[in-house]
Amino acid sequence: MSATETVTVAAFAPLSMTSHPLQRAGAWAVAVLAGRSVPREVTAGDLDTVAERLVRDASTAAVADKDASVYDWWKVLYALYPNAAATHSKRSKDRAVLAGAIAELFVPDRGTDAQRYPCTFCGTPSSVVWTKMNLPMFDTNKALNTLPPGVPGWPVCRGCRVAAWALPYGAWVTAGSATVFSCAVEDAERRFAERNVLRARRLMQLGFSKLPAGARPELVVVHALRHARVELSATTLWSFKNDNQEPWLRVSRTRRAVPRFLALVEGNAPLRRGWRRLELGLTRRDEKGALVACGPDEAARLLFEPEDGRSRSLLRELHRMLLNPRRPMSPQHRNDMSRLAFTYAEEVLDMEPDLKPVATMVADWIEHGDGSPRGRWAEFETAHLHAYKLGLVLTLAKRRLFFAGRHVAAGPDDWRPFIQRRPRSWEHRMLLGIAVVSMLQERGVSVHGASADPEEEEHTEHLLSQAPFGTDQDDYDGMDAA
Repeated sequence: MSATETVTVAAFAPLSMTSHPLQRAGAWAVAVLAGRSVPREVTAGDLDTVAERLVRDASTAAVADKDASVYDWWKVLYALYPNAAATHSKRSKDRAVLAGAIAELFVPDRGTDAQRYPCTFCGTPSSVVWTKMNLPMFDTNKALNTLPPGVPGWPVCRGCRVAAWALPYGAWVTAGSATVFSCAVEDAERRFAERNVLRARRLMQLGFSKLPAGARPELVVVHALRHARVELSATTLWSFKNDNQEPWLRVSRTRRAVPRFLALVEGNAPLRRGWRRLELGLTRRDEKGALVACGPDEAARLLFEPEDGRSRSLLRELHRMLLNPRRPMSPQHRNDMSRLAFTYAEEVLDMEPDLKPVATMVADWIEHGDGSPRGRWAEFETAHLHAYKLGLVLTLAKRRLFFAGRHVAAGPDDWRPFIQRRPRSWEHRMLLGIAVVSMLQERGVSVHGASADPEEEEHTEHLLSQAPFGTDQDDYDGMDAA
């Protein structure tokens, strides 16, 4: 190799952090395992130490008895690298032999090799090429048309090879999948990796069956964003399975304003109480009292929007709880959750709807119209999420109030945002329902057959005082849903 080539190779850092989500997650895992603040501080010696750790853990898990706790780590590796030396069904059962084969994956690039190509991830010249056998979520070995001419695989430098196998340490893993996190805030990414490295160590010691219940990846991200103290940053979760049966990839994102919304919730007592009440409402237990759905996990997941559109809306869940006649709540709790809904709509969805004229008209009609307020409320509640039906109800309410001699401030121009096909019309209708409920509560108009149980509300207050904002599942497990 010429002197120019030597200088060029030396200019590259031992480990770079790229925009590829899997490489990036692995690079953060390497930094955490090496005790470095950021991946760019990782040295060649650090790569040696981390590679030794990867070889030791992988070979131990691969030869372990299937009943051993550490064998669960092999399941994690199999979900990511199903054809590798450590996971193949015909792998050696001799730990020393297997460790040697795994160690070959992380040997330094040969400096005298004439065949050097830019690393697929970071561009560092590399003499080693890898295929899907060692790379998660890459094409099969037969897909040669995706590779440079004459290259039997993807060039991967040593730093990125170590990062590729450090990935499960920095990812939130199950026995069959992994989830990585990326955003523009390095501190948040590092906190996510730190939490998962600790979880990986516990997993190897205890196995999945005895691993303490912990936060799901969405809640880990929420904690990371809160501690990072950032106002605007979009975040992405990449969840995937890479085995030989049915590989899949699911991507979910948060909007840029979510960190600012979380900061507002944490710093505002009514919003904080509203969020805790939401967590309690999302908690589910079976007949024996075992936790089925952890409220903080479920609440955090509502902040993420999957690419396939199959998600629950935070606003929809708040709307469902506030309008649920079977679970009446105290005026304070209703007010707190209503404020949470309007704050989310304003800060995250960038909505500033003028609800007062239409909400006032509906509340006046329900309170002063002919017959029972409950009947008119039921008519509004049934129709308000459907544009056409809502238009009929609003027209009826205006007509009845007019004939009763009451002043009506709202007209068709005011309710057009709720009934026309336009962006956010569905969210407008949900906010209208919440606003009407709040107005009726302020006026003392009862539209539900039952009122909040004082004992249940007292129990709820006790639980809310125990659970800090964004409680982890392992801390939350001893709490009962109100």
